[in-house]
Amino acid sequence: MKSVEKKEIEKRKINWAIPGQTVTQEQFVESIREAEKGPFYSIEESKKMIEEWRKQRSSQ
Repeated sequence: MKSVEKKEIEKRKINWAIPGQTVTQEQFVESIREAEKGPFYSIEESKKMIEEWRKQRSSQ
């Protein structure tokens, strides 16, 4: 198994959709704090944005 140095881990851009990635505790906490900053949308705003996205996709 390949040993991964901490510096190498910190350089990489983390794609949270891919399971099994090596991240440090600091990276994990930093990502949570960044996500907590927002932006946040109401349910109505989210529905409107999705509807606009669907219309945009169907017109292409």
